Amino acid sequence: MTSKNLLIVDVPQGQNQSCYKELENEGYSISIINTVEEALNSEGKPQLIILNTKLDGEGSEKIIEKLKTKNAPIILCSEWGKDKLSFPIWASEVSVVKSGDYKDLKLSIKEILS
Repeated sequence: MTSKNLLIVDVPQGQNQSCYKELENEGYSISIINTVEEALNSEGKPQLIILNTKLDGEGSEKIIEKLKTKNAPIILCSEWGKDKLSFPIWASEVSVVKSGDYKDLKLSIKEILS
């Protein structure tokens, strides 16, 4: 498998850290960044962005709009799935998965990158 570059925007020591380690073990190239501003200023072109909803005190919709400048598909990890009820997110190309379920996250990654 060719290495796929994933940009992960998540809080340090977030609950998905073990999943990210599994993704690395499966051959994905992982860059974990802790703030949206760092993600926007990062070099390189990710093939996929994984975003934790609990960042920088901003709403998910504003963060997604900023990250769209990276021109990569976005997976939004939502703790309670509340973001699925947000029409602007639901109507966009953003995938929403419950962050505690690694299986759904990994399946979404494979679907998007295939």
